[in-house]
Amino acid sequence: MIGKGLVTSVCFSAALALVPALSASAAVRECPAGKVTAASYTWNFRQEANGVFKDVQADAWRARNHADRMKSFADDADLGWQAYGNQLTQVKSAVDDMGKDVCRLESIRRALAPWQKHSVDRIATEVTLMADNTQDAIVFFNHHQGTLWRPKFETYVDNLYTQADDLTHSVGHAVQMAKVGPEYRELRHDMGVKASS
Repeated sequence: MIGKGLVTSVCFSAALALVPALSASAAVRECPAGKVTAASYTWNFRQEANGVFKDVQADAWRARNHADRMKSFADDADLGWQAYGNQLTQVKSAVDDMGKDVCRLESIRRALAPWQKHSVDRIATEVTLMADNTQDAIVFFNHHQGTLWRPKFETYVDNLYTQADDLTHSVGHAVQMAKVGPEYRELRHDMGVKASS
């Protein structure tokens, strides 16, 4: 009996080691406005946004891959909760990074092109939903480490995968638009077509 109690105590201690990493909220938060500097007046915010779109896309892919790995765990009964915890921590990290990027996009939104503003709104909504689902998965994980096979946790994992995949594609549209935008403007100029038409 002492051996079993010790194993339970060690497992619980290991679980607590993961809990602080997983207990922090994965969410898009209020974004503070930056200070206006001389560079603010000449900075190319539209170009910056296009770079941030690529960063969000990379983080969405990262979250998708870790969620996919968790989905594959369902076939391995010998896999412990630690494997899920490691992957969930990686998903949370990617979502936190996307949250920071959304904050930056929202803080420069007023200087962006209309299509970029539309993309920012869509991305912000999708990242917020993903952050909420990540938080729900973490809460479930922290309270049910011995029963991660339950359909409810599988639903969280499936949702994370789907949301990350959807976000990857929608951000991909913004990345693609950023690539073709300059070509489109150059073609309009070469053809003598006014910008208003």
